[in-house]
Amino acid sequence: MESETEEEPEIGTTKPKKPQSIVEADEMLLKNKFEAAEEAYRSLISEDETGDAYAGLAVALAKQNWPKKVLEAEKIMKKGREQFSDNPNMIAAAGYVAYVHSKTVASPARRDSYLEAAENLSKRAVRLSPDTVIAQHTLGLVRLAMDDAEGAISPLRKAANMAQDAYSNTLLAEAMLKVDPRDEDAKGLIDEALAQDKNYHAARLQKAFYLTNKGKHEEAFTELHSIPRDQRGSDWQKVQGDIYRVQGDGPSALASWKEANRLDPRNPEPYKNLGKYYDGRGDGELAIAEYHNALEILPNDLKLRAELADLALRQDKLDVAETEFRTILNLKESDPASLLGLARVMFRKARKEGQYPTGYAELMDKISSIVTEQTVQGQLIKKGAKNLNDKIQLSEAEKALAESPPRFREARQLFSQVITNHKEEPYELLSLGEQAFNDGDLKSAEEAYGYAKEINEVSPRAEQGISKITNQRNEAKRHTELGNATWKLPEVAIDHYKQALIHDPQHPDAYYGLYKLYFRLKKDDNKAVDYAHTFLEASDDNDPLRKEVEDDLSRLKKRVQKENSK
Repeated sequence: MESETEEEPEIGTTKPKKPQSIVEADEMLLKNKFEAAEEAYRSLISEDETGDAYAGLAVALAKQNWPKKVLEAEKIMKKGREQFSDNPNMIAAAGYVAYVHSKTVASPARRDSYLEAAENLSKRAVRLSPDTVIAQHTLGLVRLAMDDAEGAISPLRKAANMAQDAYSNTLLAEAMLKVDPRDEDAKGLIDEALAQDKNYHAARLQKAFYLTNKGKHEEAFTELHSIPRDQRGSDWQKVQGDIYRVQGDGPSALASWKEANRLDPRNPEPYKNLGKYYDGRGDGELAIAEYHNALEILPNDLKLRAELADLALRQDKLDVAETEFRTILNLKESDPASLLGLARVMFRKARKEGQYPTGYAELMDKISSIVTEQTVQGQLIKKGAKNLNDKIQLSEAEKALAESPPRFREARQLFSQVITNHKEEPYELLSLGEQAFNDGDLKSAEEAYGYAKEINEVSPRAEQGISKITNQRNEAKRHTELGNATWKLPEVAIDHYKQALIHDPQHPDAYYGLYKLYFRLKKDDNKAVDYAHTFLEASDDNDPLRKEVEDDLSRLKKRVQKENSK
């Protein structure tokens, strides 16, 4: 195409040179010169006979991420598709614009609708023309937006192989680092991107992320702060928060993550990090709130839902845990970890309410079938097997606690096995201690906190846990003594003993008091038998009262048989 004669520009102004072809405009776009690319494509639209200039202009506008420009990009796409509906570049551009629009809507349902449209359009473009780079980019970006980094790698690798530019290399590196934050191949891609464009700040951001995950925090901080202030967006603040966190500066980390969400309320990563930070600090309520914030943006992130469900279970927020486990099972009906989690919710509700919730028997049958089948298939050998086996043992422990009469000793043995397996993992010990405490097994909680107390990182929180156990036991002891002092008023005594068991569900002296009271009253021998058995489960082998209860129990059972034979 021949170039037109340019008019003499006014003094003090620079008129952009009209590109000779679409290739020049594409080059500007690939070099992230979006405004220059926009002007170049605009100058070519009047002569556009294929739709490529329309497609390029829409992408150049959308990449500038200004609401006004995004709206204009949509108008350009509508006009271009009316004329060039079968052009792969036009279809791919429409997919990219839909992806960008997905980031501007508040409704999760609308966001997912735009992402689905972006994915479908990009796949259609790839079918028509496999070497359409922007379509491969969009497929990868959609997968990243859905928190599926592994799924993003394949299309982004294809795009990087075709384009070989800083943007494509950095995007692929980002996906790879989400899968493995220390990926050396990703680091190579970042270095290549910076060699192509030393001022490409997105690559520097990923380099800072990689360095901090390699433990090179000072280098990461230097790399991060080489990015100009006007380029420091939500992701920049998120990475700065990550660096502060590993350096042990919690308040600064919180400030950075909160600033990240102020800059982009739809960025889920800072919410996740806030949730994990609050969880590690022991602020369960705040952690649950931040996980919910993240799930508002990523409602289909089942891994995040599972983390929230486990956290809620540890915090004894049974309704929250049940909701999340059931949500996962609606999408993955045979997920063993979620089935076991739901069973743990039911066991705990049974202990509190005195009966198993509806559907318990069916759930246990399904768990038995799924876990056995997966074990036979060798699934438990794969990644996550240790975690799943832990869940199985903890589920069995809670089942033992929920039985009538409860099997305290079996539950304690199961808890102890899991605790011992994690005795050098500080935060796992705190979680196990918290769970055992909420399940009413203070001895197991004490074991977990005892290991944690020896680890400096979590020693203060472990001490707090032990202090809570001491307070519960003291209250149980106080109510038991009040029960012993009010034997002449049986109803009052029974109430005190039951209050003692609210504070320590395995307090042997309270069970002994209940047993002796019912044994003496002769009103409900079956209850007396149950309390006698429970006392024997809760008491130590060297407890001097065991011999008395064992002897009485023999006579009591004969009395029950005699009553039943009448």
